[in-house]
Amino acid sequence: MTDDHSLADRAVEVPSRRRRWVGLLVVFLVLLVLGVGGAAAYRQFADREDEDPGVTACRSAGFVVRVAQGEVVPDDELQRMGELFQRSAHEDLKSAGIFAVGSAQRVQLGKGQNDAPIVVDFRMANLAFAVPRLTAACGNHQVTVEG
Repeated sequence: MTDDHSLADRAVEVPSRRRRWVGLLVVFLVLLVLGVGGAAAYRQFADREDEDPGVTACRSAGFVVRVAQGEVVPDDELQRMGELFQRSAHEDLKSAGIFAVGSAQRVQLGKGQNDAPIVVDFRMANLAFAVPRLTAACGNHQVTVEG
């Protein structure tokens, strides 16, 4: 019987080497996922600084659809969106956006008043006309309006 520890040392080294490779592989995969995710997020958000205000407004224009469905949107949100559409360099977005936001504002303002039913119907008809027009204008700039 000899006290040969060389076999025991090898048995101890194999699991530690495996753990080291597995650990390195896990770190590599995590860095790869973070890198790809970071690049995708950068591509998605980096260009928005240079984005036209009308296109920016289109990204949040679902509020017009919600107002048409009866939801109430805060007045400051309507004001902010109207200002963004007003500053747009794209005439189609400017025209459709201002009309849609104005229609939404008139519908909301009329809810608390005792307007004649024909006035309420007229405001709702204008808003119903404005929604597809705005949706089409935003679609021309690769933005989908969702309510």
